[in-house]
Amino acid sequence: MSETFVFYEVEGLWKRKFPVSVVSLYGERSRFLAEHMRRSTIPVRHLGIPAILPIAAAVVRRFFRQPRQVGHILRTIVFHSWRDLEMRLENYWACCCGIYLAEQFRREGVQHVHGAWASGPATAAWVIHQLEGIPYSFTARATDVRPPDGFLAEKLADCSFARADSSFNVPHLASFLPEQQKDKVCLVYNTVTLPSSEQAPVHMKPPYRIIAIGRLIEKKGFLYLVRAAGLLRRQNVDVEVTIVGGGGQMHALRAEAEAWHIQDHVHFTGALPHDQIGGMLHQSDIMVMPSIVPEGTEKSDGLPTVIVEAMSMGVPVVSTNVASIGDVVKDGHTGLLVAQKDAAALAQAIRTLAEDRDKALELAANARNFIREMFSAENTLGRMQEFFCNNALPR
Repeated sequence: MSETFVFYEVEGLWKRKFPVSVVSLYGERSRFLAEHMRRSTIPVRHLGIPAILPIAAAVVRRFFRQPRQVGHILRTIVFHSWRDLEMRLENYWACCCGIYLAEQFRREGVQHVHGAWASGPATAAWVIHQLEGIPYSFTARATDVRPPDGFLAEKLADCSFARADSSFNVPHLASFLPEQQKDKVCLVYNTVTLPSSEQAPVHMKPPYRIIAIGRLIEKKGFLYLVRAAGLLRRQNVDVEVTIVGGGGQMHALRAEAEAWHIQDHVHFTGALPHDQIGGMLHQSDIMVMPSIVPEGTEKSDGLPTVIVEAMSMGVPVVSTNVASIGDVVKDGHTGLLVAQKDAAALAQAIRTLAEDRDKALELAANARNFIREMFSAENTLGRMQEFFCNNALPR
């Protein structure tokens, strides 16, 4: 539950007195949890290394009790064509966790299982359904389904409903289903906790404070932001760029900044707890999300939650026309949208906002109003609660 949008959904349902319990297939990882997430009283069952022995015992016990059924599940998972070794191991583990949890959920009278991701969590839910007949659903996010893990069609075929968190993924998921089942794919955006009425001041004075937030991986497109910053500084536009996040591209991004001789104007904070992000956005003039689709892959960014968070605080946004970003960044109305992998276009969009504060504030105000209506907890949580209730086992 370390992903903020998963936490906020569970927290919202919990506050509504909805009977939800949380299971993590992995051990506790609290290093980068925000303080309020650490203080949460929502009970979470963690599996991971401490649960290996009881999980193994449950698999053996279930196999001797139902050898044909468990054998079929194990053969299906073990001999499936997974897209890579990491995905294979994740799903092996999820399968074993599913066998273990099936036993527990039957005793506890669980009426519905929801996987927060389409990969391992959905596989565990599928296994539970095979063994106990408990209905299940899952949320499909960009990194789960583009490219798919190789078992997506089977999980979609047997689920009660599949929730896409961006419009970009709705037709993609539906393409795995026959015509009569396509309507089980539904669009429900991530729940985002919107800040109070306090709004970012957006001073928009030199040096212009540009912020980008996300993992330092290729699909985030931060390389193009560094190049855009280099172009802007060559044009005597005084920008200071802060990139928040950790990941494998740190060295490449630093090297790119040095190549443009702007290493003193591009700052890397590393990964930060989520409760520090709001303060950094509040101090920024423009938030840039330069997402790309890497060459030769299907990997895309869906709808980055940080765009929604920036808009909700009144920070002007520049982004790219990738995946579902256009759902919220309406070019010229709620932000500026440029072609992916185009550093010059990115630089021009940043410069347009930097040199016209009134225009930037107008876009930010439009975006703030739009986001508050579209991503309200009342809207997103209400729909999820309705789906769960309509697809649960009767008492």
